[in-house]
This record gives sequence, C-alpha cells and structure tokens, in this order.
Amino acid sequence: MKTVDAQGDTRPVVALDLSNEERFRAGVAVRVRIGLGHPGDPRPGLERKLDGGWKKVELTPDEQGATGTFRMDLPRGSSLVFLRIAPHVRPRVEGDGLPVAVTMTDGSRTLAREHRTAPLATLSLGTVSPKGPATLREGRWTEVVYTVTNHSHSAYPKAQVQAEYSACAADSDSPADQDACPESPSQEGITSLRTQWRDGTGWKEVTTPDDGSMLAETLTMPFGALPANSTRTFRLRFAGSEQLDGDIRRLTLTARVNGKAVGASERSLGIASPLLFDIR
Repeated sequence: MKTVDAQGDTRPVVALDLSNEERFRAGVAVRVRIGLGHPGDPRPGLERKLDGGWKKVELTPDEQGATGTFRMDLPRGSSLVFLRIAPHVRPRVEGDGLPVAVTMTDGSRTLAREHRTAPLATLSLGTVSPKGPATLREGRWTEVVYTVTNHSHSAYPKAQVQAEYSACAADSDSPADQDACPESPSQEGITSLRTQWRDGTGWKEVTTPDDGSMLAETLTMPFGALPANSTRTFRLRFAGSEQLDGDIRRLTLTARVNGKAVGASERSLGIASPLLFDIR
C-alpha cells in the first residue's frame, strides 16, 4: 500500500498494489479502517475508483475513526486498487496524516493486511484559467492563473512555484485529445519559450538554463510568504518565438507549489493538473 499523488487535491489517494499468485478469486472482501488525526476531528469519507470514476464507500463511524467494507474480484497476477480519502479536516502542522489499515479476506481466510499513514495535503495548487485546452500562437502571450492555498495552521515564509514544460509531436490536431501524444519520452529542448511570472510590482522574467537548451525543463519562481489558512493568486505567462518547430504539436505545462513551514522538517507539495496547449 502506498500513497500516490493527488494532483493538488486535498484528498489523499492510496494505491493498493496487489499480487495474486494463486487462483482467481471472486467477491473478495476489502475492509478499510481510517483513524482520526486528532481526537475530536470529523469522521473521514472514502471512495474507491471504478471504471474511471469514484464511487462512495459507506463507512461506519466510531469514536476513533470509521470503517467500511467493499467487495471486488481478485485476478491472478498484479493489479491496483485506488482509494481516495476525504479527511474533512485540515492539517494542524506539517506531517499530519490519517492512519489507514486495509485487510483483505476470502471467507475466513485473511489474504493480506497492511497499514500506513496517509499524509494530509498542506498546500494545494488549483487552476483558475484557462479552463480547457488552449492554443499557443507565435509571438502571443498565453497566461495561466493559479490559486495557491495553505490549508494548514502553519505559515510558509518562502513558498515557491515550479513550472515544468514538455513537448511532443501529437498524432491529432485536436488539443482536447489527451491521448494524442505518443507514449514515447517527451521531446525536450525543441520549443523556444519566454516565460514570466507576476509579483506585486509587475512581470518578472524567468531565465532559462545555460546548458544550450531552448526550452527550460523546470522553472522556479519565488512566491514569497504564504500565511496560515490563506489563499493567494499566482500568474505566469509564456510566449513562443519564430523557432517554434512545426513538428511539435502539443505542449504540456505542469506546475507545483512547495515550501517549508515554520518549525517543520519536511517540505509540503501541491501539484496542479497538467495543462495542454495546441501549438499553431
């Protein structure tokens, strides 16, 4: 069992990595118990992923958490089961989490048992605009607006946003076709981009690395202080040049926010859903 990225969501996602070397088993019972981060916290919620969507798992609450059971078929070989937790509470400090215990049974036989702590997201990054796939044209600024939220009761004195670009030769002319790019590695350093971010005084230039690449793989922009229980807006924009390669049809932008809370020993990370841009 492991915690996986929730793409900036404040609901942690847990993946059950299953390996069955025996026969196919139908109707295996999966019992999930979620504890409370602190006494008196609200009871959590739980969903499981089915056919690309999320389905609610009914939980029975008690004084120390909540428990729910669902059934699933267990095929031979390896498989993954994804669970999403709704904490209904914000972390008090960096490192707060909810204890999760999973037990899988087939009749009276226990097949597997695992437990871990699902960390609560302290920072999140949400996309305000653009709402859908957009077009990147030569010589024009394309602006992206994010909301940065600190869900904890701790301040982050030096938060920062990181933007990562990747490009590929798409197989489709439609920017809405997320499967248009082949699964081969992204082609880096092909598209020349100029990137800026905005602070209180105006637009600031983001310098590209001195390694000869035309496209910076990761750009870091200082965000400044992020008070406890606060939300701020972050804006960046980028533009292509005459060096835009005609074979490159799709640009992907992935943004992250991170920072170290006062008195914390680790950094919190929020990730926004990737944005797709059609290059024309």
